[in-house]
Amino acid sequence: MTGPTISVVVMRHIAHCLDLAGYPPEPLLAEFGILRESLDNTRAIMPLADYLAFFEAAAQRAGNPFLGLQAGRLGGADSLGALGFLFFSAPTLCAALTGFDTYLGAIQEAVRNRFTVAAGIATFEYALTDQALQNRRQDAEFSLALMHTLCRSFVGPEFELVEVRFEHSRQGNPRLHRDLFRCEVYFDQETNSFSFEESFLSRPGGAIDPGLFPIIEEHLKRSAGEALRRHGLVREVRRLLERSALDEAITLESLAKSLGVSVATLNRALRTDGLRWRDLVHERRMRAAARLLRQSQRDIAEIALAVGFAESASFVRSFARHYGKTPKRYRDVSAD
Repeated sequence: MTGPTISVVVMRHIAHCLDLAGYPPEPLLAEFGILRESLDNTRAIMPLADYLAFFEAAAQRAGNPFLGLQAGRLGGADSLGALGFLFFSAPTLCAALTGFDTYLGAIQEAVRNRFTVAAGIATFEYALTDQALQNRRQDAEFSLALMHTLCRSFVGPEFELVEVRFEHSRQGNPRLHRDLFRCEVYFDQETNSFSFEESFLSRPGGAIDPGLFPIIEEHLKRSAGEALRRHGLVREVRRLLERSALDEAITLESLAKSLGVSVATLNRALRTDGLRWRDLVHERRMRAAARLLRQSQRDIAEIALAVGFAESASFVRSFARHYGKTPKRYRDVSAD
């Protein structure tokens, strides 16, 4: 199986939500070559691109453009397999989000998932990092709605958000988003995220015995190690690089440390594949710019700043060298 993957347990939840909506998922699953019973195999994986395409097709077939939001609202501990149970066995909400941030890669590749705290505000961020992946809207809305549901289930109904942000443009009446999240919702943003008051982080859970937390964590650690052995060092470099924010000062040294290898070992692995570190960094910036041009209405100057260029002229030249056309021409052609 080539390309990034995702655990079938996530697809199982989407199929269940289609059942609840009165739209049997079996015909659509068959179109994607998936048997309903195969979704019960918690160790099975599938191409992430197929999952995203299925999600968008399901929303269209069911006539429900907000399927992702509603599927997230119906989520629970079993919606994400072991990762969901890790979340609910955590001693505090802070530990739950930190564990989720650390181990999401065990069930889904090509994802940047970050949990940060600054100036009294905690932020959960989710974004697909493979810029070639299309059909992102349902997945983004599902992921934020699901995490919001998990946090409310952990803390209680008093859990409130400060704001929600989505990468994609607004579609339809935004009232449903505001009613679900109960805060302001912004579109055409740099990432998908929600923020809340830091004071909630110390709140304890209790839905699942906290004694299970280290046991589930060890299982997820082994799963993450298996992914590294399966995909190899260079692919993990790409994954971690894509997972980082564009404004994050990530270095080859910091990547080597996170992978548990020396800089020399990492450089040798890159050279063996005919790669240079600076080329990987440049490729990430260009792919991010291309996605923003395709999927947002942000102007070119904004996109240049978002992907790390100090001014538009150098961005336009660099983009044209990389893709063979200017950003404006690339956007025009993509819209045809």
